[in-house]
Amino acid sequence: VLVWLVGYWGFSITWVMLGLFIWMWREKKIKKKNFKIRTARGVAQNEQATILSCVQDLPSWVYFPDVEKAEWLNKILSQVWPNLDRYVEETLRMSVEPAVQQANEMLKSFQFSKIDLGDEPPRVAGVQVYTEYVKKNEIVMDMQLMYSGDCDIQIRIKRFLAGVQDLQIQGTVRVVMKPLMSQHPLVGGITVFFLNRPEINFSLSNIGEVLNFPGLSSLLKGVVADQVAAFMVLPNRFPIPLVPELDVSRLRYPLPKGVLRIQLKEAKELMSADPDFFTKKGKSDPYCILHVGAQIFKSKTIQRTLDPKWNQYFEAVVYEVEGQTMQINVFDEDPGLKDDPLGNATVNIGQVATAGFTDVWLPLEDTKTGQVRLRMSWLGLSSQREALEKIERMKRVTDMDEMSSALLFVRVDSATGLPGKKKVEDINTYVELTMAGKHEKTWVQWGTDKPAWGQGFTFLLKDPHSEELLVELKEEKSKKILGKKIVPVSSVLRTMKSSEPVILEGSKGGNIELKMELILRILSSEVGEESFEEEEDIPITPSPPPTPDAVPASPRGMIPEIRLASISETELSSTPDSPHTPVNKGEAGQLQMTIYHSHNSNKVLVTVHKARNLLPPRGSKVCDAYVRMRLRCGEKKSDLKKTGVCKENLNPAWDETLSFPATLAEAKQGRLEVAVKHKRSLLKTFRGIDSWFLGEVEVDLSKLD
Repeated sequence: VLVWLVGYWGFSITWVMLGLFIWMWREKKIKKKNFKIRTARGVAQNEQATILSCVQDLPSWVYFPDVEKAEWLNKILSQVWPNLDRYVEETLRMSVEPAVQQANEMLKSFQFSKIDLGDEPPRVAGVQVYTEYVKKNEIVMDMQLMYSGDCDIQIRIKRFLAGVQDLQIQGTVRVVMKPLMSQHPLVGGITVFFLNRPEINFSLSNIGEVLNFPGLSSLLKGVVADQVAAFMVLPNRFPIPLVPELDVSRLRYPLPKGVLRIQLKEAKELMSADPDFFTKKGKSDPYCILHVGAQIFKSKTIQRTLDPKWNQYFEAVVYEVEGQTMQINVFDEDPGLKDDPLGNATVNIGQVATAGFTDVWLPLEDTKTGQVRLRMSWLGLSSQREALEKIERMKRVTDMDEMSSALLFVRVDSATGLPGKKKVEDINTYVELTMAGKHEKTWVQWGTDKPAWGQGFTFLLKDPHSEELLVELKEEKSKKILGKKIVPVSSVLRTMKSSEPVILEGSKGGNIELKMELILRILSSEVGEESFEEEEDIPITPSPPPTPDAVPASPRGMIPEIRLASISETELSSTPDSPHTPVNKGEAGQLQMTIYHSHNSNKVLVTVHKARNLLPPRGSKVCDAYVRMRLRCGEKKSDLKKTGVCKENLNPAWDETLSFPATLAEAKQGRLEVAVKHKRSLLKTFRGIDSWFLGEVEVDLSKLD
């Protein structure tokens, strides 16, 4: 029969060979990946022994110096790591989760279902503390971070559950401690960020395994890298205020240090990626991608050549000079397929800033042959209006009219006087800024008629005399413009700075006042004049002496979280359709949960920790338990949410978080309906009942603090 089917369907030995080839290729990739994971974990645990085991013929005079290795820091990390679990979880839920949900329409239901950092802490391979180009009121250090841990992170998108395992992160983390103070705690705040995009690798479990294929896997990892860049790669920073009076917006959005003007001239002797049957040499379709922090610039593609000439200009805003690099990647374009890499190179921006101008041929790495030529100019930021005439004169002489002359830094603070609605929680607004085709917008402030953003944005200007900034305040759901204002840049040119509130036009029901700050800086080609201009000081408002009954206020910019309850043991009661004889309340077991409200995402977050003393189904000694719950606010009911199944355990532990959209006012009047159920087998599911109740409880949120 098998032979007949093979002949009937027209199969040949080619299909068998093709399947065998794909299987062998996949096994080879898996072995290579597992070797990298084992090596990375070995380095994290014992760097010296792992490297020596890989390279046996090292001479006796080669040692691993402890200078800058900071082994003391790794020992502290290993001790502190178990206690960081909760802090990292809150950061991911309050900051990363809303950012991912707003990144794409298809990701609106994205949430972290489980976050377990594992037992393996990250490792700091080296530490460098800077002493040049550093102000007296700050400490700047770089840490080479390596993480290859045993974390278990599960994400849920609608009804699909995917897991992230074997997470590996490697990159340079900059830690800035500023401002330094003469009183406790000596440092006002800490800012953490990646100087360049880190290398991120991971494996997927559950339904995510279908994406572990070439193309889909790289696409997903690219999306993850983009989200990390939008959160933690320059110019994005993660501030940690240590004093409540610190202006976090100035800590998170400082003024840039300058602009790097890049002329991508040409390349030569590139590797042939497309073989040519008529010539032995072959050709490529090369293009370049430049990375400066989170900024990405892509050149045009030159068809069928190994010596392309691009002659394109790019301008990158630089926020950190020392330690910042520019990554150049050359690719061969293959439409419909994955582009072939032709090599890469790295430029130290600090060296370019010191020299002022550099014209250099860079040899490409990770390839047999190839060089790329770059001409780079460093432009500092000047607060002198007279510098505008110099840069405009230089543009006319060098025929570079399309290049920028100035930089405008816009800090959006807060708004008042918004038109009222029946419910304040229905007011969800954001600010959109537009200049010369570039659009920037703040995050959404949910459920408030006095939104406060505290965000900063940067615009490059070709002609400050004629360009205008369009400011629009919009409603999130309908995208309706609540008010707008056109601000000419020339109005800032006289004083180079404006902190006057802006009255938005076109608003109904009142005057909307938007507090914002505009700072104008002229690009200066004279190195040493103001290339490393002193940043503005971060003000710290002194707080009044505390009173005995005073409640400490939350620091501005901290993660907004309102804890509704921490329920250590909620007694479960049996239900009429339970598989066992009804018992008294509390005899069906106990459930441990934590309930809190996120103001950023306007959601009630319920972390289901564990249960104990559950009663098994009839005829069984164990149960496959999961928790199902729903939030009821008056007549409004949320969708049913449930955890994963913990199999064969009467004391299951989930540590999963379920989210329910609700404002704080709604949450305080809501009721949480919780049920613990037993998952039945597939055969019994076909009979019409997919689970049994093990117990239930209703939590009245209005009675909780």
